Amino acid sequence: MPRKFDTDEKSLIQQKLLEAGRSLFSRYGFKKTNVGELAKAAGIAAGTFYLFYRSKEELFFDLMEEEEQAIQQIMLRQLESTSKSKEAFRLFFKEGFRLMTENPILREVLLPEQFEAIVRKLPSDKLERNYATDVRKLEPLIRQWQAEGILRTDMNPELIVSMLRSIILLSLHKQTIGDAVYEATMDALITTVADGLAAKEGV
Repeated sequence: MPRKFDTDEKSLIQQKLLEAGRSLFSRYGFKKTNVGELAKAAGIAAGTFYLFYRSKEELFFDLMEEEEQAIQQIMLRQLESTSKSKEAFRLFFKEGFRLMTENPILREVLLPEQFEAIVRKLPSDKLERNYATDVRKLEPLIRQWQAEGILRTDMNPELIVSMLRSIILLSLHKQTIGDAVYEATMDALITTVADGLAAKEGV
């Protein structure tokens, strides 16, 4: 019979699994890391892993959400220290894209073959909650920018969040876009989208 853990033990083991995942996924990549290695690094038996996660994909997704939240906090702190303007929004957009695509954990999910493998094994409600969380966190900021005349008011904040997420997902197609022009293409695209979302002068 599997050992039962109390609430504190469960919390500690889950934290150890997240730390193990952060270390191993960053060092060896998602594909080359298996459940046995994750369990060993967390100090538990491989079978015990499944008391906490149904798959390494679910652990990776939880870790990905932690990384996303950390980046969002960094971005929000940076905004607090700068004056709000259309240029600040462009820089916010570009810096967010850079942090997301350079993060060693998030970079794994932005590889086409990895993305498909991870999403395929995740319950659909996890993906829906991730999107809803992004909307909930960014909507107040977007509405504030709209009220201050920085962003267009004729677009629903949820649609703006969806556009920002779509830009991130375009990095899945880096190889298709072409390595030689990818960075310049994404920079131009982000600038174009940011300018398109900005409120027009005199409107």
